[in-house]
This record gives sequence, C-alpha cells and structure tokens, in this order.
Amino acid sequence: MSLPLRPVPPTRAKEQVLVIDPGDPAGRTYNLALGAEDRNVHVCTTAQEGLALLGEVRPDVVVAALDTADLPGLRLLESIRHRAPGVPVITLAGHPTVEGAVQALRAGAADYLGRPVSPGLLSEKVIRALGAARTSRQLIQAQKEASDKWGFSSFLSRSPRMVEVFNAIRAVAGTDATVLIRGETGTGKELVAKALHDRSRRRTRNLVSVNCGAFTETLLESELFGHEKGSFTGAMGRRAGVFEMADGGSLFLDELGETSLSVQVNLLRVLEEMRFRRVGGTHPIDVDVRIIAATNVDLETAVTSGRFREDLFYRLNVFPVTLPPLRERPEDIPILTRHFLTDAAEEYELEAPEAQPEAMELILRYRWPGNVRQLRALCERWVIQCSGRELRAEDLPAELRRGGKPDANPSGVFIDDSVPLPQLTERVINQVERAYMHRQLTKHKGHLIHTAAACGITRRTLFNRMKALGLAVTDYK
Repeated sequence: MSLPLRPVPPTRAKEQVLVIDPGDPAGRTYNLALGAEDRNVHVCTTAQEGLALLGEVRPDVVVAALDTADLPGLRLLESIRHRAPGVPVITLAGHPTVEGAVQALRAGAADYLGRPVSPGLLSEKVIRALGAARTSRQLIQAQKEASDKWGFSSFLSRSPRMVEVFNAIRAVAGTDATVLIRGETGTGKELVAKALHDRSRRRTRNLVSVNCGAFTETLLESELFGHEKGSFTGAMGRRAGVFEMADGGSLFLDELGETSLSVQVNLLRVLEEMRFRRVGGTHPIDVDVRIIAATNVDLETAVTSGRFREDLFYRLNVFPVTLPPLRERPEDIPILTRHFLTDAAEEYELEAPEAQPEAMELILRYRWPGNVRQLRALCERWVIQCSGRELRAEDLPAELRRGGKPDANPSGVFIDDSVPLPQLTERVINQVERAYMHRQLTKHKGHLIHTAAACGITRRTLFNRMKALGLAVTDYK
C-alpha cells in the first residue's frame, strides 16, 4: 500500500521581513507598505540592531539601507550575507548610481533600489523576493525528503503520484523481477531504471542500456545478441551484444514498443531461457540478467492491433511502474524549474535567472508534452539568454505564451524584435557558440587539439573564439 505524501510543513506560520533603515524610526512606511496578514515586518534603524535581530527573527527577506551610520556602504550587505546565507537582501541607496547597482548586485544583493522608493514598487520587490525564497526552501525540502525518506536523491518531487513510484521502486528493487516502466517521453524512465539497479543486489555489476527504437531490425538483433565475423555485410569481426555485456547485472531495454515482431520472438525466447546465439553463431550463450524494460507505447492497444506479441507483454509486465506526466504533478514544476536553472547556470558558468510571477504562471499553465526533459532543455536555453536578469513572460517560447497552441516561430529561438537583426543574430550566435564550446572543453578537459577536432575547426580558430567569448583554457584543466 502506498504511503500518502505528508505536506511539507511551513517553517513558520508567517513570513518574516526585516528592515534596516535609519530613515524611518517609527517604521510606519514599511509596516503600511509591507505588512500583511501572513507577514510580519520588523523595522530597526541601526546596522547593529538589525544584525542582532537576524538570528532571532530568521527573516525570509531583508530590506537594508546602504547609508547606516554604524556600517555604511556594502559592509552591511556583506555582514548580512555572511550571517544569513541564502536570504535575499534588497538594498536601498540614497543616491543611486549605475556603478553602485553593479557593486551591490555583484556582492549578492537581490535588488538595488533608489530612495525614496514608492510603497507599491517596494511591496512588489519584496513579494517577488519572498516567492523566490519560498521556492528555494521547497527545492531544498524536496531534495532532503526524496533523499532521506525514500533514498531517491536523483528525483525531485513533492507529488503524491511520485510517492507511489518511489514505493514501487523500493518494493521491487531488491528482487530479480522483470520491471516494465511505462510513461510518456521525457518523464524519467531511465532514472527509474538506474534507481532500480542501484538498489538491487546487482548494483556492483553493469547496468547496460539500449534504445530499441534507434536501430533497424537487423542492427537491433546484432546490438542485443552480438554477431560473428561475416554474419552480415559489415560484420568485420566478432562482437558481443548487450545481453553479454550485462551478464550478472541489469539490462535496460528502452522504447521496447518500437521493436518488430521478429525481434519480439527472439526476445521472448531469451527472457524465458536466458540463453541465446549471436547473429550468425551456432553455440548457445547463457547469461544471468535482470530485465528492466520501458515504453511510451500503449502496449495493450499494440497487442490488440497485432503490433506487439501478447506472450511477450505478459512476460514483461510482471511488475509495472507507471510514471505520471509533468502536467499531472504541477506542484513539482516550480521546484524543478528552479533546480534546472541553477544546474544549467553552474554548467555554463552563468548567473541563474529568476522567473517573474507572470512567467511562472505561463510555465505552470503549459501542458508540457515533452515532460521533464522538455522543461530541462528550456531551462538551459533560458540560462543562456537571460543570465544576469529576470526570466520574463516574453522570454518564453511562443507555445508557452499561447497556452500550448502551435508556435508561429518553429525555430524555438526567442526573437527580440526591439533590436536590429544583425545585433540579434550576433547575440544568438555568440550565446550558442559559447555554450557549445564550454561543453566540448569540459568533455575534453581543456585539451585544445581534441576540442578543436570535436568542434570541426582548427586549433587557432578555437583559441581565437575562446578569447572572444571569454573562455579560459585553465578553467578546464
């Protein structure tokens, strides 16, 4: 029986806002602008008093003036960041400058506002910072819960539907039962296969994966069972198949619903006997393999229509695990978006953008036909195009802005029509080129000759482009 997911309890009944500003001794302005039924506002006039309250109040957001007499300038911001890491700090400047804004944001400020600031703008900024802090706490909680309670650190979820998946994995992982993972494309079937293998008695042996939909019938037979020299055109020598490679471990057969009836016959025989012959071979080979299969095809319908063998279906469907699509677990979308943005920002060495409420509303409303894989890919794009600023509604692909309707811009690249075409083209090319070179340099550990070969350019061209794009080879050694 599946255990219900207990809701993550809030840290406090009310969110806490700490204001440090010598210009409002009574705190009336801030209480009127920021006070709410679900929010407490604490106002103090000195840096010393504010820092003392940090540990007591444990604020969710801090509003700090940069002109306190006892700790002026960025010293107050640095002290807050040191004592309360992760808490967003909105800074206020009496004489705002572009240079001051750059310095404050580089020092870790969530925002930089000039005084006097309108109550409406301050309220908007605080609400936005509170929302970001809330999402960050949920992400940390989801990671902790998934890792501590169920032991699935690679999954991020607060959904009751995913708890059923976690329980199913835990129940079957320690056995050698055949598992059939079902779900739409991009829902994470390969992650489930890895979780099953990592929790099995075979975890010290190989987990071998093969995408059955990526090969023709002849090549798939060779991929699965191996072949002998000369067994078909191009077979220059003996080759072991994935069943041999996975001997003693687990074999993940992905996209199994795409196989031909001929391959299905041979698969059924191997699953029943754990014995096969290589293509063109005469000697039987015995193996000990745990089978994990996956499909996004409705196999019952495929059986009815004659496209999938009924006996193979029953042989595979010993222990089914069904992954819900992302649209059926909307509570996971904000934390997954935050996680993927942060992850991509670290990979590309860029600053992760924060999604504006309007953008997040559109992200939540979208149906996500490509599921988690589609969300991850879009988050990578958003990091590249929105680094250093907020993710706005207009940054989203047209299908998200239109609620999932067909995209009039099939390229998928955000078209900013406020800039001239040559400037837009150069910007997009540089963003894509930098991300591509970063990946290749990472893969080849900064080896310029190998990286240049992978990029299809000369070493000199690579060096010149790296210099132009701000990439240093020493960062990859």
